[in-house]
Amino acid sequence: MFNSINRDDLKLSIRDGIYFPFIYKGHQVVAHNSAWSFREKIWVDDSLVVSHLGFAMTGTHTIDVAGDRMEVQFGYRDRMKTVFLEARVDGRVVHEVTHQINAEVKFWSIALFAALGAAVGYGLGHLVGLLAGGA
Repeated sequence: MFNSINRDDLKLSIRDGIYFPFIYKGHQVVAHNSAWSFREKIWVDDSLVVSHLGFAMTGTHTIDVAGDRMEVQFGYRDRMKTVFLEARVDGRVVHEVTHQINAEVKFWSIALFAALGAAVGYGLGHLVGLLAGGA
């Protein structure tokens, strides 16, 4: 099941999105890609340092951690079959996570979930239009 992934270096769910926590030089870094709002966030030691609205499958951000400039790239690859995070300082990888989710995800269930959401949204919009007298 999609919601079952919860490892030390990755937490992934449809509701909560993807969380990539890791430690760099004694500092906690957490990258988050929201499943609903398309918001990309990065915290360093519980302080939000990036909050970016991104519609791409991959986000890249530069942050300061322990006096180092770190480039953090994270998101989806391979038509959303793989989630990944790469953190680099001076061009060298300091943390990397790659996880294939195709075994846990039933893509027909995601399509069904999206279709049901669209149908409910259409129905609610039509109902509001009727109640407001515009439809």
